[in-house]
Amino acid sequence: MNESTQGIDRHGLDVEFVADEVLKSNLILEGQLLNDRQQPDLAADRFAQAAEIEERLSRQCKSAGLNEKSWLHLFSAASCWARAGNFHEAICLGDELLAQEQLLPRLRQQVQEFTETLRQRRIK
Repeated sequence: MNESTQGIDRHGLDVEFVADEVLKSNLILEGQLLNDRQQPDLAADRFAQAAEIEERLSRQCKSAGLNEKSWLHLFSAASCWARAGNFHEAICLGDELLAQEQLLPRLRQQVQEFTETLRQRRIK
């Protein structure tokens, strides 16, 4: 297995981790297809399942000292929660990311814009 994908360190991640990445990716694709087919409740279920996996993957990366990869999984979890309709959880995860002092500037900006957009959508 290649230790680096798109320049992000993957050292120490096992086959089960990769299988979970594939599973959550498939759940996200299913959610998108279900949305396209006007089945929002089923889509939300897939996005929520993917969000839970993304949070677990983020914790595993953090435990392995892979902060950048951990942040990307956490941001993806926030996005999945938002797509599932759980803006509160998505915003909380975004705020958790923003509390990371070493968060990369570009990612920080994306997370700030994302959480602000969700806050605006939530009050409408």
